[in-house]
Amino acid sequence: MQRLLAILLLVAALMGGLAANLTLAQPAAEAAAAPERWFQIEMTVFAHENSDLEQELWSPEKLSLGFPERLQRLHSLSDFLQLTDWTVLNPEQVAFAATLTPSANSTATGIAANGPLTATGQLPGQFPGLQPAPVPALVGPRPFAPAESFRMPDLAREAFLTLPPGAHQFGATNRALNQSAQYRILSHNAWRQPMTRRNAALAVGIVGGRQFNEHRELEGSVTFYFNNAGDRVVFNGNLWLGSFGTRDDSSEDWVLPVLPGTLAATQTVSDEIPTEYFINRVVQLREIREMREQELHYLDHPAFGVLVQITPYTPPPPIVLETAVETAVETPTTPALP
Repeated sequence: MQRLLAILLLVAALMGGLAANLTLAQPAAEAAAAPERWFQIEMTVFAHENSDLEQELWSPEKLSLGFPERLQRLHSLSDFLQLTDWTVLNPEQVAFAATLTPSANSTATGIAANGPLTATGQLPGQFPGLQPAPVPALVGPRPFAPAESFRMPDLAREAFLTLPPGAHQFGATNRALNQSAQYRILSHNAWRQPMTRRNAALAVGIVGGRQFNEHRELEGSVTFYFNNAGDRVVFNGNLWLGSFGTRDDSSEDWVLPVLPGTLAATQTVSDEIPTEYFINRVVQLREIREMREQELHYLDHPAFGVLVQITPYTPPPPIVLETAVETAVETPTTPALP
């Protein structure tokens, strides 16, 4: 009897553990089977031009500046149209080809254009003092050259791709900001992305405003992801605004983090002698906020403000190209007559 009772208790314990495992696995299975949800995100960052920042106490010791490891920059259409293989009409290859291509007047002059040069750079033959004509330098934009890296972007299905003005929703808001002397737009971006949990979310690098050497006025990153309940999107932003000058007027030691390579590539390179700028102040906006869909959210700071709107988006189904499959039809052969 005691053995039977022990067996029943063991079976009950196993059934309870199995039920608990099924209960824990059910949300994970539902989450895995749930369709991917996309959102269109639009964000404008603007500076308060008339704010008196001298009334505040700013200190570099209170800052926590830095870029996350999982950082993604927004791509533009020009990124996809840039070609990486420019071997066609490369100046060095043209110079080499010039020594191999016969000249149109080589028959008339008796001098082979593809003949070897002497050690002094002269052409051998009956005109030892004749110097070869220099290869003309190529100027202007490089010509088209097909490359494996070339592909057309897909605005409807591409994640983290800057959307054209026709897809923006902040047109009237940005015009009002530009028409006011109290504000100055530093950055405006609109893109689409699939929304994930926090551990799988990618941060988007933000740079904007005027450029001072290798830095911009506005720098930082924003990350969007679902909250634990999955019913709201979380805005996790770390943005800072720098004040620069040609004189070092600050008694504090202000240091900005080095821009990652993905963001440094967006900086403008000038051939002029760079002016040395000093960092006189850095203010930071560090904000984590849950946001409702299709609502305009405003994040305030004494030096600058942020407008964010999140709208659900459903990407169209992928395009399937139908290919004609050719089937080989065997033609019966007539046996030869004996």
